[in-house]
Amino acid sequence: MNILRRFLIVLLTAVVAAGLSACAGSGDSGSLPEITSPIIPTALPSPVPTQTAPPTEVPSPLPTETTAPDLVLEPCIIGRWVVVDAAPYFQTAFEGTDITYVGTSGNAWYQFNPMGQLFFEAIQFTQTASIKAGSTDVLMDVIIDGPGFADYRVEEIGKIVFSNVASSSVTLEVEIFGERELLDTVGLFGDPAAAETVFLYDCQGSNRLLLTPPLKNYDVFPLILERYP
Repeated sequence: MNILRRFLIVLLTAVVAAGLSACAGSGDSGSLPEITSPIIPTALPSPVPTQTAPPTEVPSPLPTETTAPDLVLEPCIIGRWVVVDAAPYFQTAFEGTDITYVGTSGNAWYQFNPMGQLFFEAIQFTQTASIKAGSTDVLMDVIIDGPGFADYRVEEIGKIVFSNVASSSVTLEVEIFGERELLDTVGLFGDPAAAETVFLYDCQGSNRLLLTPPLKNYDVFPLILERYP
């Protein structure tokens, strides 16, 4: 090895040794910089909500049509009827007496509608009779006044059933010797305190209707009605 090459090797070795000595004197450890780990979240992210289908609406069941029972089995009672005789009240109020019917005044009528409603109205309907009291004849009046309502149906031929009776506006009075006494209106179209009241009826042709109230277990003369023209 020539002198020049040896000199270069010695010089390079000295430079490297000086560099290492300088690094040691500076106090640096020469270790790699510390790398801090990123903070890992402890809670998992909330999942993105998925869209759910709305609940299926259950359709309400459609009402089924029901067949309404026949309210009237025969048409003969439908229409407007005028009261021409209120004999049952004389018979029940003065049973066993000698009564002679004299006449009537005022008006009273029944209106039977096809759908099962009854309208009754009296305007000072008065029926006069003469009662034999010994050798004396005494005049007596039966007076009916006011409007009333009820439902009705015919369950079998010859029987008519009244219900939902509203007769508080109807008055039925007997007048004798100038004094009046109230009578029960049950015999007109039923008892408002009862659920139902059954009358007997008889269509005599197309223009006359007999209504027998449940007085004395139907042992009375009927109300006589004539069709209003």
